Amino acid sequence: MNKILLILLCSLVTMASRIIPQFISALDRLPRPVKKAMLLLPTAALGSLIFPLALTDFGSQWYAGLGGVVIAFIAGFKRSSMIVAIVLGLIATLLLLAL
Repeated sequence: MNKILLILLCSLVTMASRIIPQFISALDRLPRPVKKAMLLLPTAALGSLIFPLALTDFGSQWYAGLGGVVIAFIAGFKRSSMIVAIVLGLIATLLLLAL
């Protein structure tokens, strides 16, 4: 029961950090860089959770996870859609695992 409660609490915190910035009217009065940083905060938090796993989850083939992250980052930086960045990252990871 404790694990289920912990999972529910973690999911509520995650959802709150994603939802609250969308509904705070005070964000409109903030300087543009601060507003953008507040809206990107949930994505940054998610990235900090995923990146360590990308390096440690593949064991001796750690480079596969790193390659997938780098390709997804480049695709996202080039302003591709999120789906394109995810698919390219997955394909790069699978190709590097096949080597």
